[in-house]
Amino acid sequence: PEGEDFKKFYPLSLMETGSDILYPWVSRMIMMGLYVIGEVPFRAVYLHGLVLDEHGQKMSKSKGNVIAPMQKVDQYGSDAFRMGIITGQTPGSNQPFTESKLVAARNFCNKLWNIARFIEDKIGDDFKGKDSPSPKTQADHWILTKLQHLSEAVAADLEDYRFAEAYEKVYHTVWNDLADWYIESSKSSYNNDMLAYCLETVLKIIHPFAPFVTETIWQTLSQEDGTMLATTTWPKITAGNSAQAKEFEKIKAIVSEIRHLSTALRLKKPNLYFVSAPFVEKHSALIKQLANLTNISAVEDGFGLRLTQTAETVWLDVDKNTIDQHMKSVKNNTERELQRIKQLEARLSNKSYVKNAPGEVVSETKEQLRGAKELLAKLEAEYKRFAGQ
Repeated sequence: PEGEDFKKFYPLSLMETGSDILYPWVSRMIMMGLYVIGEVPFRAVYLHGLVLDEHGQKMSKSKGNVIAPMQKVDQYGSDAFRMGIITGQTPGSNQPFTESKLVAARNFCNKLWNIARFIEDKIGDDFKGKDSPSPKTQADHWILTKLQHLSEAVAADLEDYRFAEAYEKVYHTVWNDLADWYIESSKSSYNNDMLAYCLETVLKIIHPFAPFVTETIWQTLSQEDGTMLATTTWPKITAGNSAQAKEFEKIKAIVSEIRHLSTALRLKKPNLYFVSAPFVEKHSALIKQLANLTNISAVEDGFGLRLTQTAETVWLDVDKNTIDQHMKSVKNNTERELQRIKQLEARLSNKSYVKNAPGEVVSETKEQLRGAKELLAKLEAEYKRFAGQ
């Protein structure tokens, strides 16, 4: 554009650059823009930090620590590299390159691909989706509330250039809520309208982060022939029934506790007993399926390990010896972590160590101490939980 058209266009542009050249480059462009046309040349500047090597050092050819981006793209894919490089990134802050983030992003792409294959297999090639879904179960209403919150939260984050926060929300909603809970709960009774709606919605939301894999999946959807995902609008989610969604949250709480206890006590398909528990009785089939139980039965008097995440009277079939053995193990692990925390605190209280040890080693010790304290808190809560039985 030239002349007046140029003046109309110029102030609307955006600037994205490294924080290290804020003064020599960004400020110079602002002054030149004001001097030449009397306008600030851009309305927003996004400053990213430097991508450092794994040891926190600036990449340099002379140091020989340069990581070639295209090699990582070839290894993990461009979408995985795109998402991995923004994970945990704060604007203007330098960040060490961590290959594990690329691995996690690649796994997320694989997860999305598998979700798409599963849903496409269930809805079939001849399925024609609807603009509005038809929720039937508590899980249907629950996932609609999750997708509605995701759409609004991610849109707000992108508007404010909070790319890492937006990606974290997308990652956990798709991996945990959609894959681990909704699809698993749907396996007893599939709602094709809802499955198709969920897939189309998450593809639209994920597209800014993973444009290639989402566009590829979109082109395989028969109900969207002749369209491009890149030109679709941001989704406006049909609202779910909040009361129904809260009911599914209660089911989740019960199932999560059973899963935790089954893992901790190494139980294989245990039984669940209840005394006058109408909510558990009403949803017994779904709870049994999601928690991998052998049976759910009504009894006159409870026994075993009582669940604490529900107000209803529910017990998991666990004998006292199993509980005692687990408490002994938890107590031993607690004593081990207390000793480890004492050693780490003594190391960090040594001024000579803090002063002379490499910075990354001291940081690693602090991180170990933080992790040990978190584990200790969990162990103490676990012991208290079983001691109350």
